[in-house]
Amino acid sequence: MNVALLGGGSWGIALATLLTENQHTLHWWVHSPDLAHRLQTEGRHPTIFPDYTLPTSQIAYVGQDLSGVFKQAEVVVGALPAAYLSEVLRQPLPSVPYISATKGLVPPEGLLVSQYLEKIGRSGPFAVLSGPSHAEEVIQRHPTWVAFAYEEPELFQTGRYLFERPYFRLLATSHLQSLEWSGVLKNVYAIGMGAISLWGDNARAALSAAIQREFYAVLSALAPVPITVYLSPGWTGDFLVTAFSQYSRNQRFGSYLAQGYSPQVALQRLGGMVAEGYFTAHHLKSLPGLSRFPILQTIISVCTGSATPQTLLEQLSAALSA
Repeated sequence: MNVALLGGGSWGIALATLLTENQHTLHWWVHSPDLAHRLQTEGRHPTIFPDYTLPTSQIAYVGQDLSGVFKQAEVVVGALPAAYLSEVLRQPLPSVPYISATKGLVPPEGLLVSQYLEKIGRSGPFAVLSGPSHAEEVIQRHPTWVAFAYEEPELFQTGRYLFERPYFRLLATSHLQSLEWSGVLKNVYAIGMGAISLWGDNARAALSAAIQREFYAVLSALAPVPITVYLSPGWTGDFLVTAFSQYSRNQRFGSYLAQGYSPQVALQRLGGMVAEGYFTAHHLKSLPGLSRFPILQTIISVCTGSATPQTLLEQLSAALSA
């Protein structure tokens, strides 16, 4: 199958691994001409997993010509950071399925990916791939289970055809918007988990339990989902891996905040990688109905400058004790 893949970050590389292992042909949009050249000629990203090689025989094109990427596409797989998605996708999409692997809200309005694509004229069916799936472990072929939400049931079979491997499994669900919101919120809550990690595992466990209770309440306000679904990999599992994994950028960002670094300096210390939760917090600040959730509001207040980083641990402690 001819796949239009959007995004050359760590998750884009991991998805390219799955797609090429399944013998699909990539038409790949990336942000940099130098990166495009390296991927096209060597199958390598110069800084992300530089020792890992993709088969160049299955990479038909890599570059910045979006129209060319879409021309032969039978499906579009979006792995762009939400913060940059609206800069790349400004034109109507081809009338083929769009599978979103983006976790965040799209600026400037703070829209879900599904909402933004509707705005620019999406005509094909839509699906979401989300769950506990750090790219670092996917390219090492560690067992991974993710949720796959769809508008049309037949899209699940397309998803399996594209991505499933013996080590990478898709779990079907129809709760599409809830899965999108879960991928948005878990990055914000992981910032709080990174902050409280400075106090040790007892505090992390206590905050994790409190967050899961609040997380479900927030989802119930935004896009209700049965508790049995919430307790599955795409929802609670995704939060847990982002909250505790050594690979979590949002958790590292939160730990820098708790050490007193400003959000801007904390971002710089990530070495150019994106902490989706920071950008998401700015959009959530103005979303009505979320002011009654104290842990979420604590993290938002520090990310948006309404409170200083030095108060983050004190505010989380107060929220836990309430």
